[in-house]
Amino acid sequence: MAVKVLFALYPLLQGDYRAVEKALLALDGSPVAHRVFPTHTELLGEEEAVFQALKAAFLAAGEEGAAVMWALFTNACEAQDPFRRPERLKRFPPLEIARKALEDLEARSVLDIGTGTGVFAEAFTRLGLFTVGIDPRSDRLEVARAKVKEAHFLEARGEDLPFPNQSFDLAFFGLSLHHLDPIPALREAARVARRVAVLEWPFRQEEEGPPLANRFSPERLQTLLQTALGNPPRLILEEGYTLALGERPLAGA
Repeated sequence: MAVKVLFALYPLLQGDYRAVEKALLALDGSPVAHRVFPTHTELLGEEEAVFQALKAAFLAAGEEGAAVMWALFTNACEAQDPFRRPERLKRFPPLEIARKALEDLEARSVLDIGTGTGVFAEAFTRLGLFTVGIDPRSDRLEVARAKVKEAHFLEARGEDLPFPNQSFDLAFFGLSLHHLDPIPALREAARVARRVAVLEWPFRQEEEGPPLANRFSPERLQTLLQTALGNPPRLILEEGYTLALGERPLAGA
């Protein structure tokens, strides 16, 4: 069985890069295809060959002293990735939703809050925007980095965004606001972006998706955005989703 692995190796003696160099040389001598990135290395090959390559790299690094290695089998994550199931992508078409979120907005940059494995970040990059995705789960971010090379991803929470004021044109919550404390998250989004877009499940009980108690009704979304941004949002109501678009009041208005 073919597997894909993201891995990184860290010498316990900080700054001793000879261990990393030896690990990469060991990979060069293996039959496994690999690509080296600034933060990690990606391996692709048959299961046994990949395990042997990882073992050889770790042992080679160990010749220079103690080292720590982490490895993530991303194809295993992708197989269980709930964000990329065909039926979900059909219900929440990323490009269609991204275009609606950008409607009538001259935008060059977007912050995807709660990016998961980067489904909507990928759509925004395809539309030519400089895209940053944040999520509190590092495992999902590793998959996002592997699948969406054009975007930038970092670990952070929506209620405490590590960006200066007005860093982006759009802040986008893709089915993520109901996982956050909504008012602080919306205020942070409005601090760093001119427009805030919230994608939400329709307000009805369904077998798929979160229970009704964890969904925001259109009326609740309207109240939340009005409270956090100071302006009433524009609501786009579709059969499969709700999209709320909010703008901060203009200075001096």
